[in-house]
Amino acid sequence: MPQELYQEFEKLNLGFVSHTEGIIIEVEPTLEQEIRKGQLEDVKIKEIKESIEAGYWGIYLSCLRQPSSPSRPSRAGRDHSADEYLAKGLFFHEDLVQVGKTLTLYFPVAASAPLGLLPRRVADAIPFSASSLPATLARLGIASDSAQAAAMEETLYMCELPQKAGEAAKFCATSLEALVEGSMAALGTRRIRPVTSGLPRSGAPKQPYTVRAVHPVDGASFVSCHDHDYPYTVYMCHNTPSTRAYMVELEGARSGLAVTVAAICHADTSSWNAEHVSFRILGTKPGGAPVCHYLPYGHNLWVNMEANRSSS
Repeated sequence: MPQELYQEFEKLNLGFVSHTEGIIIEVEPTLEQEIRKGQLEDVKIKEIKESIEAGYWGIYLSCLRQPSSPSRPSRAGRDHSADEYLAKGLFFHEDLVQVGKTLTLYFPVAASAPLGLLPRRVADAIPFSASSLPATLARLGIASDSAQAAAMEETLYMCELPQKAGEAAKFCATSLEALVEGSMAALGTRRIRPVTSGLPRSGAPKQPYTVRAVHPVDGASFVSCHDHDYPYTVYMCHNTPSTRAYMVELEGARSGLAVTVAAICHADTSSWNAEHVSFRILGTKPGGAPVCHYLPYGHNLWVNMEANRSSS
């Protein structure tokens, strides 16, 4: 990994947990020991483990991605009212990304994958495909009829879908090395850097935020990576052209909370599904005004350091 990335990783909100919170998962002792031993001995993970924190956002991801295809219905029991509530605190119009404007946003409490971010040699030893899911569940000691198994099935389904129209690249990464190398390949250069939102892990209630400063991020193409629901950290990444990115400094109108969010604005939505939740929230349609959203805690954006935006 390029040396300059180590300094940039200090800004990433990823991380490791040595315990579970809210999710009960049975792990075979030998596999768990292998994972823990790999995390302790891996040199790269030692260097970033104190500054990287990861969370997964099932409902947020449902807002960010396209609606499920007709051949695969959404997961049973999903709280669509929660989807709507979160979406209203996630999407916004690009003309609001100006100093003095007001954005109403919501930052949920972060949750962490039980086994954290794995070293590549450990992650690669665990099968990662829909066809091998039964074997993976057995190896991890997860009941096939559990909510965790259903979440894993959905993550694998999403990872195995072909890239959508308008996506220049798409991949899933099960380790830090795969995340970095996949982003390099998608951007066509080794000179990349990560960008992430500076948000409280404890979250913050929905409230109006005043824009105090806006810093455009140079580049015409970016790789966005969103973590998915899995026993260990898994990122689904995609490279969408015709996007603009900003670092936006905000101040909460009620709490005074100061945060800096990475904001992505999709200028070309002509290939998006007309039922995408953002169109309903923003009152627009495919091919209409740009659709913007912030990067939730733990998600990251990879930027080509050699690219300079020729126009805004």
